Amino acid sequence: MRQAIPGAAFLVLVLLWPLLLAAQATLARTRQAGTTIKVSGTITDVKTGEPIAGAAVYAERNGNGAVTGRNGTFSLTVPAGNNTLIVTYLGYEKATHTFTSSQDIILRLPLSKASVQLSQVEVLGGRPADDNISNVQSGVTSLSINTIRKVPAFLGEVDVVKSLKLLPGVSSVGEAASGFNVRGGSIDQNLVLLDEAPIFNSSHLFGFFSVFNPGVIADVTLYRSGIPAQYGGRISSVLDVRQREGSFERFSVNGGIGLVSGRLAVEGPIVKDKTSFLIAGRRSYSNWLLHQVRDVSVRNSSANFYDISAKLSHRFGSRNRLSLSAYRSSDRFGFAADTLYGWSTTTGNLTYTHLFTDHLVLRLSGIMSKYDFEMLQEEPNNASRYSNGILYKSIKADFAYTSGKHQIDFGASSHIYTFRQGELEPNSGISQVLPVRLQQEHALESAIYWNDAVKLWPKLSVQYGVRYSFYGNYGAGEVYQYQPGEPKQERTITDTLHYSTGEMIKAYHGIEPRFSLNYSLGKHSAVKLGYNRNRQYIHLISNTTTVSPTDLWKSSNTYIRPQIGDQVSLGYFRNFLQNTIETSVEGYYKHIQNLPDYKNGANLYLNPALEADLLAGKGRAYGIEASINKKAGHLTGWLSYTYARTEVAIQGAGEEETVNSGAWYPASYDKPHTLNMVSSYQPRKRVIWSANFTYSTGRPITAPVAHYVIGGFVVPDYSQRNQYRIPAYHRLDVSMTILPNPDKKQKWQGSWNVSVYNLYGRKNPYAVFFKQVYGSPPRAYQLAVVGVPLPSVSYDFTF
Repeated sequence: MRQAIPGAAFLVLVLLWPLLLAAQATLARTRQAGTTIKVSGTITDVKTGEPIAGAAVYAERNGNGAVTGRNGTFSLTVPAGNNTLIVTYLGYEKATHTFTSSQDIILRLPLSKASVQLSQVEVLGGRPADDNISNVQSGVTSLSINTIRKVPAFLGEVDVVKSLKLLPGVSSVGEAASGFNVRGGSIDQNLVLLDEAPIFNSSHLFGFFSVFNPGVIADVTLYRSGIPAQYGGRISSVLDVRQREGSFERFSVNGGIGLVSGRLAVEGPIVKDKTSFLIAGRRSYSNWLLHQVRDVSVRNSSANFYDISAKLSHRFGSRNRLSLSAYRSSDRFGFAADTLYGWSTTTGNLTYTHLFTDHLVLRLSGIMSKYDFEMLQEEPNNASRYSNGILYKSIKADFAYTSGKHQIDFGASSHIYTFRQGELEPNSGISQVLPVRLQQEHALESAIYWNDAVKLWPKLSVQYGVRYSFYGNYGAGEVYQYQPGEPKQERTITDTLHYSTGEMIKAYHGIEPRFSLNYSLGKHSAVKLGYNRNRQYIHLISNTTTVSPTDLWKSSNTYIRPQIGDQVSLGYFRNFLQNTIETSVEGYYKHIQNLPDYKNGANLYLNPALEADLLAGKGRAYGIEASINKKAGHLTGWLSYTYARTEVAIQGAGEEETVNSGAWYPASYDKPHTLNMVSSYQPRKRVIWSANFTYSTGRPITAPVAHYVIGGFVVPDYSQRNQYRIPAYHRLDVSMTILPNPDKKQKWQGSWNVSVYNLYGRKNPYAVFFKQVYGSPPRAYQLAVVGVPLPSVSYDFTF
């Protein structure tokens, strides 16, 4: 049936306003009675004025404490009269505030950054010392930029995604692979956000570097489980990357120079204490490395990228703030002057923040994200331009309400998608290429959510939430009808349905409940239980070993159903030696519905009937993650081991739509064993020695197991899908960082980093492929991307 598109987003926003007004009226009428008063307020950075999330606030008189929410707000109860609050946050000076009051009071408390370089590796940077015990959620890791900078750099480039791959439960399919895999999920099952805008390709240069400029990153949070209800649209994880605001107090410049790229950032006030700006850029100059390679085809190739970030922030008094952030990145890769690949990302976010009270905050955001890919073929007879892409537009309203033991988040959002499925056009007058233009797809995704974190009893804390999402695939468009009882193929198309602009083609909706539970076993240990259901309505279509820019994003529609993931996790967390050593063991199980895979020999390039080459199955992922993290002393770091399995089963109506006879088989990114070690040794204030070692099982492949000779021709016989594995992967990286002298007050401060990537030069296999020479059976060949030690030198500066 054809339906009209509902205006879900605007209706939800209208419905939320009465709730808001009721909350305001309740707050205005409510007063604290008796001998106690309520102290609430906001913790901010003294220079930038940015709210600080995760700061610990402790009342000396009665021992009550609180942790600031994402808007920097806190609330706690203290006795009336004289009180002293102590505020701590990793990387900042401890602050003490004394006050006398007989009634409720609202405070604004600024923190100053510590003047001495921190010596510890902050796996949970910026959090209270016992955050891994007290935090309700499990499977959540926050990395500070200080932590990321201490990981040995690849070719001198500090990288957010490479640091994430050293965490338990996170992996990739190999060297220079785009994206990352979390707890058995494919890379498109990760929601990657940059200032709340989704990033549809997080890699530069086919995965060698990530798109995040380390010079402007404020914090990085990865949710492997325990995902709050405000996040949706992906079933495996959320990577939330926030860029910092420019300083409201003074101008400053920071940058860095490495072997393959350089970066520069400028920030400062436009109107002191009211308006600030931040502009940052990064550009590669990597072609000189390619020109050193002996292979002529590689030497004649080119590869480069750039990205630009900008942020403008303005304060309208103490309760209103407006910020505008923008980002642009571009990659170009040309192989031997025949084919040029190019892809780009453009995002923008306009956010208005209003504090109705120190308990109730509104964030209203308009967001845009655009990803484009093109491939230019320059051979004269085949000269052509191929392109695809996705355009995302969103409006959302997020409310945060803090009251006593409750931290409540609720809101609504609406996203519009436009999918460009592929266009091919001739690129010269003599080209023999015929133009092809696949129809675009359009979709609307709307959601409302409620999330509450509350401490029920002294030993029991709970975070629970629910998200309701609606997704509609709408016209203009065409939908093929296939012959009933037959496999979907172009030859079995019997009819075509035509939908006009705005007509509903297919709609999906559902409830996504989630909860996390923390039961304290004492001051230094806790057990955590969590459950998440998530729905994913868009899919990255790729049948290559690792995701490449030629792959495309596809909407759920009549034949491609949304993926649904249900994950349950259980973990034990224990701290030792005054919270300086953290240990944890966590297990999880995830069940996935409607997991897409591909028919043998699937054609994804400019295929107007793409659904005929896709299969839908079920998936399961399960594993155990164990880690130990030493946070203080001269030697710091972490050691983690992950056992993880990811399996797929596809049982269709016939043999053509069934894989491996319907039995479970490993996904292409299944890697059962992973061991990571990250260490940092700082014997003196100015020198840091770092090293990381990683080991993982080789990924699955499909290999020939026999061959037949028919009429003089050798015909290989391949095994069932993904029944063999390439050799294991392991690598050691080391680095030395020389810091500026903290005892000297200098305007210009610089630090040097010397790193060696793949110290012992292992030729780790990226892929194993089989090549057949006429008259002989197929032979296996191993491809290594980085098979030698790669030294690098980089220099970072600020003034």
